[in-house]
Amino acid sequence: MEENWYALQQHAHDRIAEARAAARSRALVRKFARPNRGRYAVGVGLIRLGSWILLSGMRLPTEVARTLAALRAAPDRSLLA
Repeated sequence: MEENWYALQQHAHDRIAEARAAARSRALVRKFARPNRGRYAVGVGLIRLGSWILLSGMRLPTEVARTLAALRAAPDRSLLA
């Protein structure tokens, strides 16, 4: 195989330019993308709210308490039935 150093150098230069362009486009997408903290914040908020309700000893409404008791008593039963 004939060694064409100019062609090899040009090929390497093109590959580096392509990689830099791809990196620039990924950086722009990351820069303008919305952060994914929303679902995490909602989940943490719900956990904290539940902990506060349990620790504060708040009484649940009667219907909710009865529904929870029925669900705990029959875990094998489907909710759709």
